[in-house]
This record gives sequence, C-alpha cells and structure tokens, in this order.
Amino acid sequence: MPVPSAALDVADRDARARARAAGVEIRKLTPDEAPDACSLLADVWDSDPRHGPMEASLLIALLHCDNYVSGAFDHGRMVGVCVGFFAAPIGTGMHSHIAGVIRQYAGRGVGTALKLHQRAWALHRGVTSISWTYDPLVARNAFFNLHLLGARVTQYVPDFYGEMSDGINDGQATDRLVVHWAIVSSTLNTAASVPLDAREFVVLEMDQAREPVLASGPPPDGFTRCRVAIPDDIALFRTRDRGVAARWRLAAREALVALLADRWVVTDFDRSGYYRLERN
Repeated sequence: MPVPSAALDVADRDARARARAAGVEIRKLTPDEAPDACSLLADVWDSDPRHGPMEASLLIALLHCDNYVSGAFDHGRMVGVCVGFFAAPIGTGMHSHIAGVIRQYAGRGVGTALKLHQRAWALHRGVTSISWTYDPLVARNAFFNLHLLGARVTQYVPDFYGEMSDGINDGQATDRLVVHWAIVSSTLNTAASVPLDAREFVVLEMDQAREPVLASGPPPDGFTRCRVAIPDDIALFRTRDRGVAARWRLAAREALVALLADRWVVTDFDRSGYYRLERN
C-alpha cells in the first residue's frame, strides 16, 4: 500500500541520524558478503561457524528475492547484520528474523540504527508492520522492543523453535514473545516509564534468593494493571545456575500465557525488570 511521502522522509532522516550517531554505514549486503554475515551471526550466537543461525546459501536466496539483508559497517568492517523477509499480511507485512551486533560494538546504538534502517527500507516497499520474536527473559531486548520501539506483544509461544544447540539457547526451552511494530508513524520513546505503584498487582516477583515467586492466583477483580518480573541478566543466571534459569522460564511462561489468554495487554517494560500490563 502507498505510504505517505512525509512518513518516508521522516523514516529516512531518522535512519541516517541513528547510523551517524552509531558511527556506522548501513547498506544492503552483496552475495559475496553472505559468508561473512553468517560468521558474524555465528559469533554473536556463540555457535560453531559451520552450524550458525544462518546459512550463506539462504542469505543469498533472500537477497535474490529482494528481502531485507543488510549490514552495519565501521570503515569497511562488518559489525552488525539484520535479516528479514516479507510476510503476512501479504503486501504490508515483514518478519524480522535475526539481528546481531558484535560484542565490541554493544551499547553503541548499532542495533537501533539497523532497526531504523530496516523500517525505512520496509516503508519504501509498502510495508506498514514488522513482526519478530524475542526471548521474554532477556530484559535488555524487552526494553528495546517494547519501550524504545513501542512494538506490541501479540502472542507468547512456548518452545517456539524447539531444541537449539547454540551457546545462547542450548539446553533450554526456546519460548518467544511475538511482537508487531507499526512503522508508519512510530517514534523512539526515550521517556522514562510511569513509576511503579501499589495499584499494580504483582503476578511474578523475585525473592531475596533471586528465585521466582508466583502469586497464588490471577489479579483479583478491581485491578486494572499488573506487572511480571524477570531477571535483569538471565544470561548470568544460565551461566551460574541453569536450574534457577529454568524455573524463571516456567514461571514467566505460566504468568504471561495466562494473562494474555485473559485479555491482559502488555503496555511497557520497565528498566527495573517488569513487564507492565493492563486489562483490555
């Protein structure tokens, strides 16, 4: 569908500004660069380079069909990759499958720059909504997706990918939240979240031993807001005590699946480690 020219201008401007602020150039990859992109993603996912999360042949096929396969470069060095493909609804939808930035560039805004480049690229092709999945226990991704970008949670899928053997997902269920990002009028939200208060029912909390503690039941009638805690660094939990990490997986799954089924809507993620929800 046609996208207003004003929206295209804003998206292009924002993408250029974010890339400039991150100190990178973002552009479409060439087929010859596909192996390097796969090696970068394998390193980010702590995988055997021969069995990383993407294959060069698949990237080349996606490029050939004019899907989104782009890289971020610092003076010619590839430091980030983002891959997406057209999806339902046909003509206006895109699914962003994977994005990664090398560790040395974490925290420099390269991921945000890639996402805004993807938004501008998609808008120029009539796409108005981009979907993707992420691990609901990874707090930094929850904040980026829900607070900064303003993406909307539409589904919780237990064990979305099944068993995976990379260094991030090995030995645990691959639960994912599905989010959709309406990109025509989206803006980055740099404001702080609304402060937590006692009128929010606490469905899942962390105790002093950093274990998950579920409420004995759903939010009672009369509560219109609630919150669900997750660890501030689940990767550290997985390294130190996989049992605790697994218990957090099951507790967050139980809480969020039940709330979404009961028509609660995720409205934000607070930096203090809480999903914020309101009754629909």
